[in-house]
Amino acid sequence: MSNGNKTLHDKLEAAKEKAALREFEVTITETLQKTVTVEAKSREEAEEIVHERYKDSEYILDADHFKDVEFKAAPVKSERSRDTARE
Repeated sequence: MSNGNKTLHDKLEAAKEKAALREFEVTITETLQKTVTVEAKSREEAEEIVHERYKDSEYILDADHFKDVEFKAAPVKSERSRDTARE
């Protein structure tokens, strides 16, 4: 095999490999968690108190509160299938 043929062969193999690849969108979801103690008359009131305090930035969650990470992949829809879905 000459170098020209090998180069052509390598290009064809690379094209075949690329053709087999598909694009995926991967969503990364990180979960932060912090437990606080409050006094309240009910569970609902306790949640409301903490929710208000959270909105008022009394509770700040950062990397020290890391709990979990999740990765979910979904195929990227091609332009053609998006156009078909619109029709």
